[in-house]
Amino acid sequence: MSYLINRTATARLKCLHNLMKFAVTKYKIADDFYMGNLQYDSKNKNIHHHCDLLINDQSLGIKYCPYLENPLSEAGCNLTNGVLFDSTKKKEISNAVNSLDALGFLTRSNRKLKLTKLGFLFAKTSFENPKMHDILVKAVLSYGMCVGVLAQIKALQKNTFSTDEIFVGYPITDESILENGKLVKISTGSQNDSNTRTKSCILAWLSACGFIIPQQFKKVNNNPKLAHLETLDYILGKSRNLRTYEVFDFPNYIFNTNFIVSNPLDYDNFTKNTGALRENGQQVSREITMKFENIIKNRRLAIVFTLNKAYTKNKKLHFSKLIDFLKLNSNFIINNQVFLQVMQMELNFANVCGLPFEIEKGLILKPLVGANENILHKNAPLEIINYLETFEDYE
Repeated sequence: MSYLINRTATARLKCLHNLMKFAVTKYKIADDFYMGNLQYDSKNKNIHHHCDLLINDQSLGIKYCPYLENPLSEAGCNLTNGVLFDSTKKKEISNAVNSLDALGFLTRSNRKLKLTKLGFLFAKTSFENPKMHDILVKAVLSYGMCVGVLAQIKALQKNTFSTDEIFVGYPITDESILENGKLVKISTGSQNDSNTRTKSCILAWLSACGFIIPQQFKKVNNNPKLAHLETLDYILGKSRNLRTYEVFDFPNYIFNTNFIVSNPLDYDNFTKNTGALRENGQQVSREITMKFENIIKNRRLAIVFTLNKAYTKNKKLHFSKLIDFLKLNSNFIINNQVFLQVMQMELNFANVCGLPFEIEKGLILKPLVGANENILHKNAPLEIINYLETFEDYE
């Protein structure tokens, strides 16, 4: 599975490195383990035994995580929180695990986790070792969202860009349904605060690889292979609110050669967690959204499925013909009258998932990369997959 990450702690790749150093002391590649096994536990061996970022407070007689507001907190680690104290109800450790999964350092199948060979190499390689660059590049380019952001940067066609020019998160389609005489908005998109956290993390990872660099960190003698060290002050910052970046050692090759994204989003993660809508009096919106959730997933699958198929065929996708094809099947339709406009907004999902494209005249879509079908189609209804297989209007 591959998830959309939305917390900021995992931007600190060195923190992820320390967590993986801890993980490989406990588990082998064949072992199953769980999120809770990686959380800070003061009564057992924990990440503190492998973290080189701890502050040594001699007056208190303790070493503590510099990212915790309270040094004495039983949370222990800002990246994972603790088994005895977790104010975020496993959101931090879940996002840490999701990030390690996205980067290919471990695999997550429902609750079970397994380490990967790349994860072992990541953990066993010193962060200061120049070889770390190649490990990070392979990991970051495996995650669909990273490739989607790189495609957006490429499309800007300029050396300097602002964070405001980059889109992350699930698209907002502004759809409403009449329920008990009132229009209720379907919650299809990510919230701004979630998008900000996701973007902060992705930009930090891309900077660590040397693909881009925060403008104020650009020096004449920057070495892209040491970017994970030269930008370390920025990446390890408690906040990363820099808005202007420069293109540095940009990986154009992924768009010029046959490139397959290893970790696109999978079907179960084509929408956000609607359970979060229980808060702030959003119960009605939550119920309506859950009612149409499968349709939202299906139409997003239709976009990335056909883009991926076009890439494997070395062809292009005629978007208007895809719309006509989908209109014949109610499994993709909420409101037929606005379906075209909604699907045009949903096209942004392709970047999020990891299948960016260029638009040519006549709404012809040219896919820039391909994606791992085993993940992209995972848990998608066979009925939907079989229907999409019958679409043949590629150019």
